[in-house]
Amino acid sequence: MKRHWDFFKDSDASFGLFYPLHYTMAAFEVDTHAERARQHFLDAGFAQDDVAVATGSFVTEQLESMDDAGWFDRLRAQLADLVGTETGYLQDDRKHAQRGGAFLFAYTPDQERIDRAHALLERLHPIYARRYHYAGIERIRYPAQSKL
Repeated sequence: MKRHWDFFKDSDASFGLFYPLHYTMAAFEVDTHAERARQHFLDAGFAQDDVAVATGSFVTEQLESMDDAGWFDRLRAQLADLVGTETGYLQDDRKHAQRGGAFLFAYTPDQERIDRAHALLERLHPIYARRYHYAGIERIRYPAQSKL
């Protein structure tokens, strides 16, 4: 990771890869859609400092970048790739960013906020959405691979 974002309250990396623990991340076509979704989250009671929007380039070039990783982080990332975990999601994010997409992040550390975020995302129709937690990455909404 080139940069740690102060917005994240908990860990933002695992095995040397971007992994914003306790966050729900949703991809939207353009930043105005992501901003509109952010406003829906705020209107639904999420705190101002618990919801943020980021451009695709910021996420992929700063947060998810491995350019500055040391050999140990790169080795751990390769192990994660072999297991087939986070790296597939990072590839999806890069494709999305290249198309000009944006991302919404919402802090969802407890079941009440998780349920609220899921209900909102059901209505907001992001391109895809997932939640990062201790046991892995939960797919909330994901289109077929050919559509990414």
